Amino acid sequence: MSDKTKVTNPGEAPNKNEGAPPGKNPISRRNFLGAAAVAAGTVAIAGAAAPRDYLSKLKTINFRPQLAPVTLTLMSWEPYGEPYEYPEWIKVISDFEIANPNITVVWTGWPFSDFDQNIVEQAQAGKVEADVIMVTPEAASTLVQKYHIGVPIGNIAKELGLVPDAAHESYVRNGELYALGVIDVAFALLYNEAVLNAHKLAPPTTPDEWLDAVTAVSKPPSYFGTNLLNLASDGSDWWNSLQNFCLPYGGAWATGTTLTIDSPENIKGIEFWLSLLDASGVKGESETVLTKLFDENRICFSFNVAAGLSSLQKLAPAYYPHMRSVAPPWASQHAIERLHPFIVNNQSKYIEESMELVKFVLTPETLYDITVANGYPVIPYTNFGEIIPAYAKYLDTIWLKGYEETKYVGEFQILGQFTYAYAEVGNIICQNLEKAVSGSSTVTQALQAAQAQAKTELNL
Repeated sequence: MSDKTKVTNPGEAPNKNEGAPPGKNPISRRNFLGAAAVAAGTVAIAGAAAPRDYLSKLKTINFRPQLAPVTLTLMSWEPYGEPYEYPEWIKVISDFEIANPNITVVWTGWPFSDFDQNIVEQAQAGKVEADVIMVTPEAASTLVQKYHIGVPIGNIAKELGLVPDAAHESYVRNGELYALGVIDVAFALLYNEAVLNAHKLAPPTTPDEWLDAVTAVSKPPSYFGTNLLNLASDGSDWWNSLQNFCLPYGGAWATGTTLTIDSPENIKGIEFWLSLLDASGVKGESETVLTKLFDENRICFSFNVAAGLSSLQKLAPAYYPHMRSVAPPWASQHAIERLHPFIVNNQSKYIEESMELVKFVLTPETLYDITVANGYPVIPYTNFGEIIPAYAKYLDTIWLKGYEETKYVGEFQILGQFTYAYAEVGNIICQNLEKAVSGSSTVTQALQAAQAQAKTELNL
């Protein structure tokens, strides 16, 4: 599981004749957002139509029969395998076009699974083919810090009265902010309250309490403690969750320009992770299997991003009524906040119009509507509740409590200047750690090997 949704039916990108290349098979991500999108009512979906049927209908929608004098290209993964999120984005972009009749917006991009690789390849080739770019946190850092793509847009937040949170630090260069968050998915620990109550256990507040609870509730093959991904074949999804486990004992994978993969704090954190995995009974199981077990209410804990968890009411109907969350059970209560920002491409011919699009999306009322419609847990501006009082009520959703109490850090805090190499570092760590999972090496040996390999491959 990761910070995007899982769509099991393939679909194509809408508007593919208006500047967007055909969509590929969607990434395997949880369909967290179905109920939220339907409730939003932004685009009608008949009954329980399958995503594929829905996307085929979506391609026929034409809000603007004639192109306006200025055509902006918006790059994202949203049209390519996110059928439950995309309706709200259609509404927002349509509203922008109505408010700015001289501008038409067309989409381009790839499915989430291919997005980072493809956008970095474009940057390496010298040009990203879009005016406004929606990016993952690691891709944003790479574009801003390594390829110097983007224009300073911090003034947009100031004009709107928004105070960017600490996760934006990764996008500051020479004192200027080059990216502003529009989607924010963050980690906390989900648990089944009914199961803990049956075992007379309280929500864990320390690593030992979490391990004890996992040990107590795990009864494989019928019930499992927690759904930790642990196979290299699960790729970036494993790393997406695993990256947090430098945090239990105050570690980081890198500090500034120094890699610290094999630090004592990281070794202790990953040894704790491996203990959870062993106690849970899910070693060797794929993400597909773990997702099915969770949906069947056969897993108690899930250390996961809150990406539209409200729609688990349909996907996991037996688990949802008992679903609660708690801050990470270690002293710092730190977890990763995955901020997906907008960047205005400094290679664009229409920088002023592009900034207007970013400003429109970030208008507090619009940003709030996107968050609620698509079920995200956090809006990445520290004073947002002061501007939109309804946000506080939204945060009262019972399963959001742990997400609200978690103390979030960004990728920069755990990867330093290597945020641009997020995928490479993660792949190296996971490849080596798989040996510790299988028992052919210790955690210490695996992380030492990863440290050496990363230094070689990153030319340090």
